[in-house]
Amino acid sequence: MGIKSKLLFAAGLAALTITSSVFAELEVKSYGSASYRYRGRIWNASDNDNNSASTWDHYNAVSWFAGMRAKVDDQLSLQFQIGNDFIFGEGITWANNSTMTSRWTNTSVNNIHVNLAYARWNPGPVYMNVGIIPLASNGALDLLERSLNTGSYNESAFMSWFPQTNNSFMAAKFGVPVLKEDIKMAAEITVSVIDQRIQQLTSGSFSMPDTILDPNGSKSNPSSFFLMLNFPVNAGDFRVTPELAGVVNRNYNRELETGDHEIIGGLSAGYKVNNAVSVSMFGGYGTVSNEKSKAGVYGVSGGRSADRDPGSDFQTYESVGMQFGAGTTVRTGPGMFGFDAKYGNSYNDKTKETKAMTNINNIQADARYIWNVHPNFTITPRWWLCVTTYDKSPRRDVKTKIENRPELIIGGSF
Repeated sequence: MGIKSKLLFAAGLAALTITSSVFAELEVKSYGSASYRYRGRIWNASDNDNNSASTWDHYNAVSWFAGMRAKVDDQLSLQFQIGNDFIFGEGITWANNSTMTSRWTNTSVNNIHVNLAYARWNPGPVYMNVGIIPLASNGALDLLERSLNTGSYNESAFMSWFPQTNNSFMAAKFGVPVLKEDIKMAAEITVSVIDQRIQQLTSGSFSMPDTILDPNGSKSNPSSFFLMLNFPVNAGDFRVTPELAGVVNRNYNRELETGDHEIIGGLSAGYKVNNAVSVSMFGGYGTVSNEKSKAGVYGVSGGRSADRDPGSDFQTYESVGMQFGAGTTVRTGPGMFGFDAKYGNSYNDKTKETKAMTNINNIQADARYIWNVHPNFTITPRWWLCVTTYDKSPRRDVKTKIENRPELIIGGSF
């Protein structure tokens, strides 16, 4: 064997040895869940003249996910998970079952999402999660989700961060442990991009592109990015997490080169009373305006950027939202009873008229019992109550809307 062959053989042997040693430490665990949900939706609405109407709808859904966790060593781990929109579930219909009819008409749903795909590195002094990371709300993100998706904070008590995102987000999260003894505390920052805007140095027509170059550079059109600070504190059976989230240049006008930022504060806390009882609470307050940017419309999704000065008659808004809630879980019998209550309020605070027209209160109560008929199989009866009240306004006749949701959730996991 020549010298070159020996060197190649030695390098290959070294690589095989390193690979073997890595896989010798690698620990991989798989997991998954599948469930079926029946939901009744009993609607009742009344107007300012005390007229009322009601309906009763039925909704059936399936939820599933499967994933794996891989521990490479004491510092590095990875997690991957696919599934459907498993918190909301996927509606059960004939077309959604991938029948021949749905294949011809392209009406099949059966959506598969990448719920998680991230690496976690934790050498000790710092730690970070990068990719599609797990990210739960501590009050602020519930409001942010409604604001980004609907243009207001309305219904954040109903449609919170968890069911809308499955508690995952494409982002990078960096943390530094501050205290490590009896009281544990960390400082965490999470960054992502909301709207990726484009800046151009040239312009022209379709037939003659790139015909004009501005030597002074194009007007600024910065992307809006997400920034969140968390300070989780754990002291025995007590935990508290202050949270500050924001979107820099949430609304932006390229022509005016001005933007408005969104800022939301939140706080969550929990206490384990004993092995059977736990209590929790949370709250949040947020606001965003379009006064500087002259971009976007209150209560309308999208429209967060503009390329022209709309003039003095443009309708500015000041979106305000808040919510708070509390809950408890109690281990009793062969399962666990849970109860949560939430209150949310939102409005456009630009004028007295806009506030009266948009002031909406949301109240939710959620009672459920998770019955463990098997260590990995549960039957969960549940009852949701959602109440919405409106201020009296010439442009709205409805005064109150009430929705009762009796549910039965059956599922297994491994």
